[in-house]
Amino acid sequence: MELEAGKIVELHHEIKKKRPVIHCITNAVTVNDCANILLAAGASPTMAHHPLEVEEITEGAAALVCNLGAIADFEAMEKAGKKADEMGHAIVLDPVGISGSTYRRMQCQTLIKEIHPTCIRGNYSEIRALLKDCNTVTGVDASDKSVDVESMKQYAKAQKTILIASGAVDVITDGGEVFECRRGHEMMAHITGSGCMSSVMLGAFLGTEATIEAAAACCSFIGLCGEAAAEKTKECQGGTMTFRNVFIDEVSLMTPEKIYDRYQKK
Repeated sequence: MELEAGKIVELHHEIKKKRPVIHCITNAVTVNDCANILLAAGASPTMAHHPLEVEEITEGAAALVCNLGAIADFEAMEKAGKKADEMGHAIVLDPVGISGSTYRRMQCQTLIKEIHPTCIRGNYSEIRALLKDCNTVTGVDASDKSVDVESMKQYAKAQKTILIASGAVDVITDGGEVFECRRGHEMMAHITGSGCMSSVMLGAFLGTEATIEAAAACCSFIGLCGEAAAEKTKECQGGTMTFRNVFIDEVSLMTPEKIYDRYQKK
């Protein structure tokens, strides 16, 4: 099923109202975009990575996002994750690259056992690698075009987490309910960091309300912004770099009226 537009509007308003602090331990390739998209949405990012400070920093945050693209910061993720779990904060785990790296997959499994993430979000290939515990592709890009929803449900139920497989259709499940998000645009797959930005935005939404509906709302919100950005990029005959900047612009410019209008179009 697909989430109703009203829930997206409600949570987007709450983020702007509360300005939740989102602690992001993410990779150097996308750290700037991740910080900027959170600011654009109305949240407040902090990107502390040092193991000696992350527990203190995450203690004052509403949510923690751990991105395995920053695998060198595993100790920091472990410490921050345990503190966030202890305090009942939302935790988002992005298993970047586990489809092509046995080491990352093993470390990902360790984090899942130790920090009990609220949500795990990856592309189809990464989620399949997690479910099957094996390499599925080389690199960080997705090659899989589908995902086994029943296996996702079983995994999410066993781990007591919200599991998201991002692709042409985002599949979101907590082991019981299943939401599908068909929003977005293919240009999102042609810029570095669209997945990382989605994960930190999940931190903002789940840090406001730790439910599967909030996770689905985030996926839809990101997709709607991607659609709007693609339209504006086409209008000005821009390419992927233009799209990247306009995408973050659209996050900052999104309104309830635009959300409802786009929902009526599809």
